[in-house]
Amino acid sequence: MKKIDKDKGLVIRNQGLVNFTKFQLGITNKLLKKEATDWLQKAKDHLKQKAYPEAIDACNKAIEITPNDAVPYRYSAISRMLIGDYADALEDFELAIQHDPNDVENYLERGFMHYDLKDFQAAIKDFTKAIEIDHQNVQAFFSRGYAYYDLKKFQNAIEDFSKAIDIDPNHVDAWYNRGFAKFDIENYRGAIADFTTSIKLRPNDINAYANRGEARYHLAHLRGAIADFTVVIQLDPSAANAYYNRGVAQSDLLNEYLAIKDLEMALSLDHPGAQEAIDKIKKLK
Repeated sequence: MKKIDKDKGLVIRNQGLVNFTKFQLGITNKLLKKEATDWLQKAKDHLKQKAYPEAIDACNKAIEITPNDAVPYRYSAISRMLIGDYADALEDFELAIQHDPNDVENYLERGFMHYDLKDFQAAIKDFTKAIEIDHQNVQAFFSRGYAYYDLKKFQNAIEDFSKAIDIDPNHVDAWYNRGFAKFDIENYRGAIADFTTSIKLRPNDINAYANRGEARYHLAHLRGAIADFTVVIQLDPSAANAYYNRGVAQSDLLNEYLAIKDLEMALSLDHPGAQEAIDKIKKLK
């Protein structure tokens, strides 16, 4: 009869117990992960419905189950931000970044909050970190450009909007805002080109027509400016500034009747400079 090795049998039985325990733990972990995912989905749904306190509660449930997952901290931070609880939102963003320092979304969302709080330097820092992680992130370049613009760093803004356009040539807001930044540094030709592309991508953009009209006016392209202001008026018949600007351009072309007609319309719409412009034309008669 073959002698049984008792120690070996014990090892085999123990190994079986270990494997069974691992199997049970695997099932438990999967169930817990699914429960956390379900709570996270509820948080997303509450966010869409603007039920922010409920979203925070759902995030807390997810965090209890998976405390090392960065995503529920980020959603909690966004929810807190949207109810004006900025201090706790910052704490949640910090925790999200601690748990996943390479998640671009954490830096973008915190950057948006800093921007809303008008802390443009802090926003730029977060958007820059997002760019360091993802060199092709169009939202990070565009948002940093926006923050630079508000700091009146127009050249920096132009560079970032240009990078956003390089990544996504159909990014209409990048074209529009780059045009705006060029306008502010008196690069009117460049501004016109960018506003024109913006209009091609978004044909009924009243602001693009209005700003292109002003850029054309600065270059003494008066008929082109009048054409743009006319489109603005067609899109919005109550646009007092468009009537005023078209009236001024008509005056420069010595079309006194049309100028006064536009300026009187601007005056009826409460434009503050209309009466003075009308008086000036009448004095020159």
